[in-house]
Amino acid sequence: MTDTVAEPLTHAAAPAEQLSYGTYLEVPELLTLQRPRTDAHDEMLFIITHQAFELWFSCALHELESVREALQHERFGPARRGLRRLNRMGSLWLGHLDVLATMTPAGFNEFRGALGESSGFQSVQFRELELISGLRDRRYLNLPGATVAERERLLGRFHEPNLDDVFTQVLRRRGLTPEELFVPGRPHEDLRDTAEDLLEYDALFHHWRYQHWLLVVRALGTRPGSGGSSGSEFLRSTLDKWFFPGLHAARSHVHATPGEQRDTGAGGETVYGCPMGYGSELSA
Repeated sequence: MTDTVAEPLTHAAAPAEQLSYGTYLEVPELLTLQRPRTDAHDEMLFIITHQAFELWFSCALHELESVREALQHERFGPARRGLRRLNRMGSLWLGHLDVLATMTPAGFNEFRGALGESSGFQSVQFRELELISGLRDRRYLNLPGATVAERERLLGRFHEPNLDDVFTQVLRRRGLTPEELFVPGRPHEDLRDTAEDLLEYDALFHHWRYQHWLLVVRALGTRPGSGGSSGSEFLRSTLDKWFFPGLHAARSHVHATPGEQRDTGAGGETVYGCPMGYGSELSA
């Protein structure tokens, strides 16, 4: 028998050209994409912030697809790692808004007219994020300004399973209701921890919505927004949107105490008050 020495395995072909930091990341091309329409100082900040959001939205969609696949196969470790990464992204998005909030209404007005009909509510990737996360809204299929290819992408997202669908299917396979999942001392800790990560992701996304609304209130007040939107009023109307309303309701119901029960809503559901609800429910 003759000993042989195997050739070392390579996982990727050698690059055809010598790469540098700039060429690998295509930095020269990237820096040509900021083209202010005016001489206003704050327009560069406005453009870069929104371009950064779109890059992060692309990364988040990539991560959400991976999380969804992991949940479908009940691989909760990878799913939770992906959700933790998404939650870190959400915290970073809030930081982006903090920087953008340094722009004054006067600074925004210097270039606002140059925006034309463009508006943040036309972001196709943001609508994709909502759809894949759990907010299935048919109105997104007629997004103003979207191309044919973008509308097809939205239609695909609308019909594919979202995170809420997939997690609900996992519960059904386990023979569990959302309420049973959150009962203290019960088994299925892997599922419960994953549900908590989903709710944290939902809360961070909601926090982003609130901070975005507050930023627009400070910049525009009650004036209409760009692209024909109602500005801050439109954003305020999105603050009641949640990806996992069933999980939120089940968690709150299981952990409610008798003293918290207040009344029943118009649909007969139980309504609970908040013991730390500053400034809420003042009676006449």
